[in-house]
Amino acid sequence: MRFSLGSRRFACAATVVGFVLVGCATDNGDVDDPEEVPATESPSNTKKPATDDKPPFEPEFDPPAPDEDEDPTPPDGDQCIDNDDPGASENVAKVLPDTDDCDNSYKTVKGVAKGAVDVDFYKLSATDKFGCSLDTDFEGKTAGTELCVYARCKNATSNAVTGCAQGVFMPPNDIGMRGCCAAAPGRAVPQWDCDGFTDNDSADFFIRVRQINGDKCLPYEFSYRY
Repeated sequence: MRFSLGSRRFACAATVVGFVLVGCATDNGDVDDPEEVPATESPSNTKKPATDDKPPFEPEFDPPAPDEDEDPTPPDGDQCIDNDDPGASENVAKVLPDTDDCDNSYKTVKGVAKGAVDVDFYKLSATDKFGCSLDTDFEGKTAGTELCVYARCKNATSNAVTGCAQGVFMPPNDIGMRGCCAAAPGRAVPQWDCDGFTDNDSADFFIRVRQINGDKCLPYEFSYRY
């Protein structure tokens, strides 16, 4: 059988169309579902097992350093502390160490005047020894205080104070002793002469310190020698 050229061309075209249709049918048909790929865990979702290698966190804080310029207040709120307050009269005066005229060194006494009503008394026993000379001195060092010194001879009850080498002469105090007073800084030095055949001027002294022209907590100092 002979085919003409036109018949051959038609057959070839039909063949090509058939292949195209088969390909289209394949593309439009049901496609198998792709295999599910397991999701990879992100680092943020990964949990590390708990371990007991590290101790529990216990914060510690150092207390703030105290201010050196701050005036600390005692627990009872009293800022004027006087743990060794002398008595307020001659019979309860604080006793100072005995001295004599062979010791010419100055001794310093410190105290606290707790307001205008606080009065401090001290008692000093001084001995006049043979061969040594008197160089008596009582000096108040703290401004705002008054220093008074009263004297009485050891071997007599009569008042032997006749005046003041320094300071203001004062009439007898509550126990009948005369003396001298001075506002500090200043000196209060009595003059006295004890009776007897020998020139023995051994004496007992009462020293009074009080605050003047003020009403505050005032630490003070005075010094003395016999």
